[in-house]
Amino acid sequence: METKECKDRPGTNGVVSTREFLDEQISALKELSDTRFKASETAVNTALATQEKAVNAAFLASEKALTAALQASEKAISKAETIQAEVNKVIGDLTKDVISLRESRSQGSGKDFASSAGRHQSNFNMNLAVSIGINALMFLAMIWKMVIAK
Repeated sequence: METKECKDRPGTNGVVSTREFLDEQISALKELSDTRFKASETAVNTALATQEKAVNAAFLASEKALTAALQASEKAISKAETIQAEVNKVIGDLTKDVISLRESRSQGSGKDFASSAGRHQSNFNMNLAVSIGINALMFLAMIWKMVIAK
């Protein structure tokens, strides 16, 4: 059996066997590798926790963006429905005007109708043109609102 000098160990007179020396070296290496493994494990756990926080933050931001987009879309739909209701009201009013004009035109009879037929026709045509013009302006105003609102 071979012996080595060891000045650090008390009670050995500075001499240890090769086996003891190797056992000490293996123990030191084991301790070192255990320390490194624990440090690596801590680093991995820290990285995983950081990634989890980042994923949660991204998910929360995505959820907020989706909610905001949904609210904006609901608001746009509400505006479109309001504008459509206004257009429908204008169309209803114009329809009533046209019906009223037709009734007033058809009420004329006999001599009155014969003498004022040209004038009634002219009035009807003028009123119809004015009604169509107003309807066109309202339609353009609605389109303008939709473009400006975007």
